[in-house]
Order: sequence, then structure tokens, then C-alpha cells
Amino acid sequence: MLAAADSRRLRLLRPFRRRQTQTRELTAGETDSASTSPPQAEPSPAAASAVGEGKEGDRAQLISEIAGKVCKAIRGRPRWEESLLQDLSACYPQSLLFHPSCVREVLRRQSSDPFLSLRYFLWAASSSSSAATAADPAASTAVFDGLVAARAWGAAMAIIRSTKCRPENRSLRFFLDQLCAENALEEALEAVILLKSELGFTPSAPFWNAALAGSLRAGRPDLTWRFYEKMTQWGVAGDASTAGSLAGALCAEKRLSEAHRLLRGLARDGVSPDAVFFTGLVAGLAGEGSYGEMSEVLHLMIAAGRPPDVFIYQAIIHGLCRNGLGSEGLRVFEELKLRGYSPDVPTYTAMIDGLCKMGRTEEALGLREEMIGKGLVPNRYTYNVLVDHHWKKGDPAAALRLHEEMLSSGISENTVTCNTMIAGFCSQGMTAAAFAVFQGMPAKGIHRDVISYNTLIQGLAGGGRIVEAVGIYRELLDAGLRPGGETCDPLIRALCNAGDLTAAGDLLEEMVRRKVEPLSRSFDCIIRGFCDAGNADEGMRWLARTFGAGNTPEEETFNRMLVCLCAGDRLDDVLLVFNKMVTVGRRRLGGPICGLLIETLCGKNPPLVDDCMNKILADP
Repeated sequence: MLAAADSRRLRLLRPFRRRQTQTRELTAGETDSASTSPPQAEPSPAAASAVGEGKEGDRAQLISEIAGKVCKAIRGRPRWEESLLQDLSACYPQSLLFHPSCVREVLRRQSSDPFLSLRYFLWAASSSSSAATAADPAASTAVFDGLVAARAWGAAMAIIRSTKCRPENRSLRFFLDQLCAENALEEALEAVILLKSELGFTPSAPFWNAALAGSLRAGRPDLTWRFYEKMTQWGVAGDASTAGSLAGALCAEKRLSEAHRLLRGLARDGVSPDAVFFTGLVAGLAGEGSYGEMSEVLHLMIAAGRPPDVFIYQAIIHGLCRNGLGSEGLRVFEELKLRGYSPDVPTYTAMIDGLCKMGRTEEALGLREEMIGKGLVPNRYTYNVLVDHHWKKGDPAAALRLHEEMLSSGISENTVTCNTMIAGFCSQGMTAAAFAVFQGMPAKGIHRDVISYNTLIQGLAGGGRIVEAVGIYRELLDAGLRPGGETCDPLIRALCNAGDLTAAGDLLEEMVRRKVEPLSRSFDCIIRGFCDAGNADEGMRWLARTFGAGNTPEEETFNRMLVCLCAGDRLDDVLLVFNKMVTVGRRRLGGPICGLLIETLCGKNPPLVDDCMNKILADP
């Protein structure tokens, strides 16, 4: 999109229209007044010669003279547009002032200042007698190239929109290539649409492939499809690189079955995408547990002359371990070594992570020793996997020992390792130590992300340190970070448990004002709190808020609401809540609740008992 700064600049540069001169007889008063003005300069002999005789040498000399005076004027006067034409037209014919050769010469001399060149170009292009200025390819190209070189892409697009600027095709191609190289992909899409609509220019396949691949690298598969839509709409044929980017976009959007079908179609046509696509597809299929399709992809790779490399095996190991198939992952890992591959540190780390998730600590530590024995140095992620595992295993001594070993080996901490330590300390109730790690991060130059804050808030709130937890929440807001539902839920639960239901409700309301979607269980917690306190009115109000937010309360929440309403003999509300509970599929009532409902209904409205009993008995 056109940047705001570029829009302001173009408004400031809006050229002044050339003043039209009219001749008429002077009155006596005007004659006297005119006699006091400076005398108008006579046209120079060179100008007369150029116009009268048309000699080319004199014309070139005169154009150079004019260009010099124009450059001097536009460099030295802040608002030269108002007077430049009037000053120069007295000495030179306008046919030369706006001659394409003169405009080009001025732009050449001003090439070091693209924005001043743009001002002059717009001024010249706005003159009624020189509409051809903007259409002159050389002048247009000079201005356009200067703006592109200055990375003023919005201004470059603006002059194409607002004038008849027609840069040469090589400049247009360079412009689009620069946008892709700078990852300005939104601007590239806007530019290619503009160039097509205004100039009829369609870039060739290399640009489209660069844009498709760049969108994918930027994590914008949506842009990949938008570029591809224009590419096909304008009749540009794709190739293997195009297909690889499309398949990669499908993988990024988890549309793995479609990516697999595309791969089969490409294989039938003899087209083989690059290794990056194969790795992404195999990783996605392995992560989903689609091992049949994954096996077919591996066979297609071999048939296409692309045998699986270590990255493919690493993706398979990751997927198997993530799906709880660590034993299969270990088998693939051993097969990898038998085939002569030398697993690298990330591959070892993936396998260590899988073994840790299965609780096979000794084997994980054994693999770490094996990689060290092969001269491979564990990296930060390797240590983080092991430290995190020992915290979750309830072995803080081992976690601290491994963390110290990491630091002693020269590996510095980062946000992830600090977050792991904060979570570990909090899981063991060591909130003071967790707080110390959190507080020490800025001094070490380590960025605190939302996870850092969320983890500490959860630990402090769970440990009953509500005031400190709320303080950390306020720090998160002051740091300009955006909280999520998982940020505030521990605070809301802690406030409800402490009986401060008003503060809990206020915090949830604040989340809504900040456009943060609360977790459904946060609503449940507040409703239960009011019900336990016997405040049926507030419980009903928050129940309505829950449905209004698109959430469905849990069965336990409905049960507590019914108990509270029954205790207050609020029969109509009991029936309302009970019917809503059945409607949304929450039909599991505890034995005491059933008895309480029947007792309440029999005592107040016997005809409704049969209907209520039928709904209760319909509960599977």
C-alpha cells in the first residue's frame, strides 16, 4: 500500500498549473505602475538563433543552459513551482523549456536527489503544453529508477497512477524484483496489479516464482494463492518451481491430502518439486500420523531420483515421537545410522526429545553421551529438552545440574531456556526462584515474551501470591505485549478461590475491552463462585454472558447453578436453566441434583414432573 509519508509528500509536491498569460491594453494607471517594475529581459541571442535558424548545435547548447538554470532554481528556492515558468519563459521559448531533451537533462543532473527530481517531473508533466513529458520513456524511467533506488516504492507507484509516466520494461522488472528481494510482498502484489491495469505490463515466470516462494518463506501462504490467482488469470504458465511453491502452501495450511494429490499429479507429468517441499510434506504427514501416505511420498522421491536425505529422516523421527511412537522413531534412527548416514545434532536432539516424552530417561541420556562420543556438541535445544524433562519428572536437582552444565560449556541462555527454568521452578512451588529468573532476564539482554509472563503469572497465582501475579500482568501490559485468555485465566481462578468475585469479573471485563477472548473455563469459574456464595442473580447474569460470548458452560457449572436456584425457590429460572442445559447437550446430572430437581418441581408444579423426568431418563 502507498505509505502515509509518500502520500503526504505527493500532496506537498502537487505541481502548480502554468499560469496562462493574456495580453490587453494597459490603462493609464497601469502604465504608471508598470513603469516601476523591473524591465523584462530580451530573449538571448542564442535563443533567437535556436528558434530562428534551428541549428542543432545551438539547440543543444541552449538546452544545457536552460537545464543549468532550472537546476539552480529548484535547488535554491523552497517554493520554486510558483515562479519558475514565469521567470524562464521571458528568456526562453516554452517549446524548449518542456522539450523532452531538456527535461531529461534536468533529471540527469538531479539524479542524486530522487524526490527533487519527482517534484520537477510532476511540475513539468502538469504543464498543459507538455503532456508528452510524462509519456517520454527516458524521462519517466529516470524518475522511476531514482525512486526505486531510494526504496520510495509508494511514490514510484503513485506517479504511475497520477500521471502518464511510462517507464521502460527493464525498470518495471527491476522494481518488482526489488520488492521481492526486500520481502515487500504486499507491495509487490499491489504493484503487479497496478502495472497490469495502467501499463498492460505482465512479468514473466521468474518473478511469479520468486513471489510465490517469498510468500511461503514469509509464512504467508495466503499471499502465495493471491499471486497464483493473478498469474493464471493473466495466462502465465508455471513450471516445477511453481508447483513446488503451491504444494508448500498446501503443507503450510495443513492441507496435506491435497498436497499429496498434487505431488502424484506432478509425478505423472514427470515434474519433481524441490527437496524443501518433500521435507515439508513428509514432516506434515508424519506429524499427523499418516504413515501410509508418508511411505508413498518416500517411494515417489526415490522414483524421482531424490533419495531421502538426513532432513527427511529427521522429519520422520520428529513426527513419530510427537505421536507417541518413540519406539518406531528409534528404529528409524538406528536404520539411519545403518545406511551410513551420520545423524547431526538436531537429529540426535529430536530422538532425545522423543525418548524423554516417553519417559525413557536413561536411553535419552545414553544418546546424549553417544553424540558427545562422536564429537558432536549438544546445543541449547538439546540441553533444554533434558532440563525440561527433569523438571517435569520432579527431579529439580538433575534439572539444575544440566542447566549449570550448559552454562559451563559456553552456551548462553535465551528466552526459551529462561522460560523453561521459570516453569520448572513454578511446578515445584519455588516461585521465589522463578521470580528471580524472570527479573534477571533484562540484565542479561534476554527478551521476555508473553510465555515468560504467562508462566510466572500462573505460578504466582497458583501459589496464592495474587497481588504479585496481578503486578506481573500489569507489567505485561506496560511492555506493550498482548495478553491472551491463558494469561488471565490463572488470575481469575485465583481471585475466585480467594472469594474476590468482583475483581475476577472486572478482570474478565477488562479482557473483553482489550479485544482479548477469555477462556470458557474463566466464565465457568466466576459462575461457580457466585453460585457457591448463594448469589443467584450474579450467577444468572454471568451464565447469560457465557452464552453471549459463544461458550457453553460445563455440566458442573449447570449443576451448581441449579442447586443455587433451587435453594432460592426460583422455579422459573430452574426450568429455564434445565431446558438450556438439555438443549446444549449437557445432560449429566448428579444423583443429588436429580433428587433436588424432582423435589422442587413436585412441591411447586406437579404437572411438570413427567416432562422433567423424561428428559432426565433420556440421558444416555
